[in-house]
Amino acid sequence: MKNPLSCLFSPAEQRILLAIAAFLILGSALQLTGYQALAQTPALSDSLLVDLKEDKALIIDIRTATKAELMALSGIGSKRADDIISYRDQHPFSNVNELMNICGIGAKIYQRCYPNLLIFGDSLVIAPSSSPSARSSKAAKSSPKPAPTAPVNINTASLETLCSLSGIGPVKAQAIIDYRAQHGPFSSPQDLIKVKGIGQITLDKNLSRLRTE
Repeated sequence: MKNPLSCLFSPAEQRILLAIAAFLILGSALQLTGYQALAQTPALSDSLLVDLKEDKALIIDIRTATKAELMALSGIGSKRADDIISYRDQHPFSNVNELMNICGIGAKIYQRCYPNLLIFGDSLVIAPSSSPSARSSKAAKSSPKPAPTAPVNINTASLETLCSLSGIGPVKAQAIIDYRAQHGPFSSPQDLIKVKGIGQITLDKNLSRLRTE
């Protein structure tokens, strides 16, 4: 049977037309496949779609957030997210400032996370630049220290009282408070050297004053 196109087009033109037709058929097939794959893709949650459309700031509730949600916070990686979950299982959060009780999360990381945290508890009136450590340090400087010979219970002493110990300033006093909040009460005065920044010399200077009960 004679090809009807031969009357209208040369052999070279016919080859070009065939190539174009093949390209269009292939494109249609790929487009159809793409639509099917898109239909099989799980839909995004309604809340996430709303956030994306409105460009809303991400707000995380550290009391209930999943590991993936916690890792969305600035400065929070996989290990710190696990530490947050482990901490809250043992010590339910009463305010967002307690995030700094977790090892590796200091005032700087806390301030970076603050804009994306759901605020609750007494942290409602605390500005991001005013961390508990900073406020405690200021109070230690403005309040008179207890007598330098009085016994000090390192499991219950306030920052001001801990600052009355020889070689213990606001930073180390806060480190003691943070350590006991994370690890529980000290079993003996000798356990004080487990706190970062406190060595045997400092312990020996204060041993006669230290109490754990």
